[in-house]
Amino acid sequence: MKIVVILPTYNERENIITVLEGLRRSQAKVRHGFEYLIVDDMSPDGTAAAVRSYARKHRDISVIEGRKEGLGKALLRGMLTAVRDHGAEIVLQLDADSSHDPSVLPAMIREIEKGADFVVGSRYIPGGSIPSNWGIHRKIFSIVGNALVRFGLGYPHVHDWTGGFRAYKRKFVDSQSPGMAKYRGYVFQIAFLHKAVMSGAKVREVPINFTDRRYGRSKIAPSEYIRNVIEYVLSERLRSIWTSPFGKFLVVGAIGFVINAVVLVLLHDLAHWDATLSNITGAAGAVFSNFNLNNRWTFRENRISGIAQYGAKLVQFYVTSAFGVLAIQTGTIGAGVRLFGDRYYFLFFLIGTSLLLIWNYTVYSRFIWKKSHHE
Repeated sequence: MKIVVILPTYNERENIITVLEGLRRSQAKVRHGFEYLIVDDMSPDGTAAAVRSYARKHRDISVIEGRKEGLGKALLRGMLTAVRDHGAEIVLQLDADSSHDPSVLPAMIREIEKGADFVVGSRYIPGGSIPSNWGIHRKIFSIVGNALVRFGLGYPHVHDWTGGFRAYKRKFVDSQSPGMAKYRGYVFQIAFLHKAVMSGAKVREVPINFTDRRYGRSKIAPSEYIRNVIEYVLSERLRSIWTSPFGKFLVVGAIGFVINAVVLVLLHDLAHWDATLSNITGAAGAVFSNFNLNNRWTFRENRISGIAQYGAKLVQFYVTSAFGVLAIQTGTIGAGVRLFGDRYYFLFFLIGTSLLLIWNYTVYSRFIWKKSHHE
C-alpha cells in the first residue's frame, strides 16, 4: 500500500525538518511504502530550500511550490499531486508546525488496515486533548467552533471536524476534488470530511494530543474562521433541506398555496361566494397541482407511472386530501368566520393551511408515495 504524506507549509523552516524526522521514525513501524510531499506556498523564509537540502539524503521527499492562496488550495494541490504523480493509495496529511505528534501515524494506518476509509486524529475523544496552557477564550473558541460543525451538519458521531491530522483513501480525492476548489482556508478541511461522510465513508478516530507550535506564528484568523465556518454550516443545512423530500414538499405546497389563495380571494371578494365554498374550489385546483408536482419531483424515486395507476392514485390523493381540506383547512375557516366574522376569513385560511401542511406530508409520504416492500 503506497502512502503519501502531504504537509502544507508557509514559513515553517524552523519546524519542517523536525516533523519530517519524526515521521520517518514512525514510518519504520509501518509495513508500507511512504513518500513525503511538501506543498509550499512560496515561503519567504526559505522553507522549500531547507526541505530540498534535507531531501538530498532522503529520496522519498519532494517539494512542490505554488502561489500563496491559503490552506485549502495548498491541500488540494497536494492531494492531486499525491494521487496523480506519486500513485498514492492512501493520503495522510498533518500540520507542519509540530502541533501534530508523528508517533500517532502507525495507529492511524492500522485503522485503515482494519477497514476504515477515513481516519481522523481527534482532540475530542477519550485520550485526546487540546493544550492545557491555552487561555479559556481559546479553549472555548476551539470547542464551540468544532461543536457548531459537528451538530450543525448533523453528524455527531465524528467528534473532530476542524483538525488537520487525517488519513484517507485515494477514492475520496478522485471523487471529491472536482468540487473542492471553491472552499478556501480552514473550511476546506470541514468540507472534505463532510463530503466523505455523506458519500458513506467509514470514519474512525484516533486520539491525539494537540500541542502549540514551537516556532513561528499561527496562520489562523479567528474572526474570519468563525464566519466561514458558520456560512458553510448554514449553507449546507439549507441545501440539505432544499434537496430533501420535505424541502421539495414545501416548495410544491407553496405553489399550491398560491393557487388556493388566488381562487379563494377571487371567488370570495369578487364573485361574493361563501368563504368555505370558495376555499373548497381553490383547494381542488391546488390538490391537482400538488399531486403532479409531488409525483414528478418530490417523490420521483417512487414516481407513479401508467395511466391506470396514475388515475387510481389521483383519486386516492383527492380522497386523502379531502379530509385535510374539509375538516382541517375549511373547518378552521368556517369556525373562525362563525366566531369572529367574515372579514377575518383569510387569517383563518392561513391558520388552517399551516395545520393542513403537517397532515398532508404525513399522509402523502406514508400512503401515496410509500416505498415498495421489495426495495
